[in-house]
Amino acid sequence: MEKYKCTVERTDSFIIEFDESVMNEEFLEGFRASFYDVYDLEELSEHISQYIARFGVEYIEGLGCPLIDGKKPYFVEERFINPAINVKRVIEDEIETYANQIR
Repeated sequence: MEKYKCTVERTDSFIIEFDESVMNEEFLEGFRASFYDVYDLEELSEHISQYIARFGVEYIEGLGCPLIDGKKPYFVEERFINPAINVKRVIEDEIETYANQIR
């Protein structure tokens, strides 16, 4: 039986928009106290981007589910939506795949 170890490298890009009247220092203090050490919106955008790249768009602990391109994802209940966060996907289709035979 032939075996191959495959490595896939993918680049995902997102534009994260925040309603700063909601996602402000007070929110960040509470988020930091209960969840992750995030000190500004830049760090929060990195956290959200990494989560979405790894797990897809679902409920993000402490944040709810962001809007995607200004719309509620069809599979998420309205009560879980956080309209103060909008994620715009930047489509770049940069995917590299490498296969190596395992002996």
